[in-house]
Amino acid sequence: MFYPAFIDLENRPVLVVGGGAVAERKVETLLAAGALVTVVSPQVTKQLEDLASTKRITFRQRAFVSSDIDGVSLVISATDDPSTQAEVASIASSKNILVNTVDKPELCTFIVPAILRRGDITVAVSTSGKSPSLAAELRARLDRVLTEEFARTASVLGAVRQEVHQRFTDSDDRKRVFDSIIGSGIVEWIARCDDAAALERVRQMIQEMTEKSS
Repeated sequence: MFYPAFIDLENRPVLVVGGGAVAERKVETLLAAGALVTVVSPQVTKQLEDLASTKRITFRQRAFVSSDIDGVSLVISATDDPSTQAEVASIASSKNILVNTVDKPELCTFIVPAILRRGDITVAVSTSGKSPSLAAELRARLDRVLTEEFARTASVLGAVRQEVHQRFTDSDDRKRVFDSIIGSGIVEWIARCDDAAALERVRQMIQEMTEKSS
């Protein structure tokens, strides 16, 4: 059983071993998270070549060596060579560095879920490495449920978060405020107005709850 978590990789060094299509997808996701990516592989895809030529990634055109892991926060092993997979996993684990070996959960200290994003909302689906295809199917079904209104709701609630913290110092009171806003049907009514009107309505609700508590 894996412990679910979201990792902040902004400006953190990450190693990707392998240069094929799978490695390319992993690199794109890591770059989107702000990671400082180094790719080690004798050969890479055209897209990875372009990323290296524009200095978006560091590319070491050779086979993996143990020193490649030094100083990194996380390792993705996306090579199909079994001996390299085992070596990368062993070295990373010995140095207490998180490692994911694609399609080899037994060689992972973390696994990458199927991810669905809507604005600031991220939903991750995992089958604990048992079936990535099932995780992808579940993600596709959630894609039909998680509409744009949820992302807009998250944005509006984020805009008033500090204001709520300033008005309500008790954590239980803050939870009650946000529960009341969400219970008002915000996801449904935000679909019928723009973000400015939604923000005004939420602030009015906060003001009313502030007056009741005083």
